Amino acid sequence: MITIAVTGGIGAGKSETVNILERLGALTISADRLGHAAYAKGTTGHTELVKAFGDRIVRSDGEIDRKIVGDIVFADESKRKKLESIVWHRIRDMVQSQLAANADCGTAVTVIEAAVLFEAGWEDLADAVWTVEATYHQRLGRLIAASGMDEQTVRKRMQAQLDAETRIKRSNEVIRNNGDLEALGRRVTELWEATINT
Repeated sequence: MITIAVTGGIGAGKSETVNILERLGALTISADRLGHAAYAKGTTGHTELVKAFGDRIVRSDGEIDRKIVGDIVFADESKRKKLESIVWHRIRDMVQSQLAANADCGTAVTVIEAAVLFEAGWEDLADAVWTVEATYHQRLGRLIAASGMDEQTVRKRMQAQLDAETRIKRSNEVIRNNGDLEALGRRVTELWEATINT
């Protein structure tokens, strides 16, 4: 099985890239979605998060309110580090389990979508790392339009991530997503075909 990790800054186009790869035949694993499972109601991750940040992060249905947690951790680096220490190792375990299951089923290609791939030290889980990048202002505009957050909040979240230059240096392939979806599709398809025909 070939395993590709797709990373990049928020607003760069990771999800669109992964959607294209899924249409091309890859099975996909979203580290973000697994992150939700890592602190779902009834898990030890949930208990640890409530202990760390208090009952105010719990919604009326008992699940963690991700927006409140986001507001807390992006305003205080020490609290962000605390969140990471609770959640990241759990996500890694789940990614590894899913990779093993996919390999057992004879899957040809699995794609891991992970914004914090390098920060979390997960790059060793993949055979190759592809980073999706776009200009700062394109990312900023996309995020404001998609999230409804104000510009200052979006900038703070962008600044909390690893810088693009470091991601590019540490990746095997770079996908520049400064155009439209059609251009992105062509670039991703080109990389896909080069990968599966190697």
